[in-house]
Amino acid sequence: MDYEEILDMVVTELTERSFQQQRTEDEQLDQLVKRRVELSEKVKQSTAGLDAETRKILSEYSGVVGKINERESKYIYLQGAKDCVRLLKALEVI
Repeated sequence: MDYEEILDMVVTELTERSFQQQRTEDEQLDQLVKRRVELSEKVKQSTAGLDAETRKILSEYSGVVGKINERESKYIYLQGAKDCVRLLKALEVI
C-alpha cells in the first residue's frame, strides 16, 4: 500500500467520523439524512416501472453524484487542514 492509499484511507475514516459527529450534534441534519434514506427507497419503487435503460441512467446519475460528493468532502477536509496550518504559521504558533 502506497502513501496516497494510506492517506485516502485515513481521510475517509476521519471524514466519516466527522459526519457522524455532525449528525449527533445537528438534529436537523440527522433528520435530513433519514429523509434522504426514505426518499431513496421511494425513488427505487417509483422507477421500478421504468424501462431498463432509464433505470440504468438514473442509477448511474445517483452514483456519480455520490462520488462527486465524496471527493468534494475529502478535498474540503484536507483543505481545511492546510488552511489551519497556514493560519498557525501566520500567527507564528508553529
